[in-house]
Amino acid sequence: MDGLFVDSEGEKANYPRFYRQMLDKLSQEQRKLSRKKKGSSNWNKQRIRVAKIHEKVANQRKNFLHYKSKELVAAYDAVIVEDLDMKGMSQALRF
Repeated sequence: MDGLFVDSEGEKANYPRFYRQMLDKLSQEQRKLSRKKKGSSNWNKQRIRVAKIHEKVANQRKNFLHYKSKELVAAYDAVIVEDLDMKGMSQALRF
């Protein structure tokens, strides 16, 4: 499944790839971290910079999910969640 969800009208969630957007910046900061001497004060500062980027991605995801769930609850009277076994469904298609 490529999307986050599909509603009853067939609309898919336009899920932005936050991690992929920040990948260039994250890899640059991680390279800087790898060049520092482990345990030094500059290494600790850089480690915090990398952690902040990870935290930002997590917060963006959380905010997006909260926004979408609020939008769905406001638009519909009832929200039904179905837990599909995607692995089992894909195996059934092979036979």
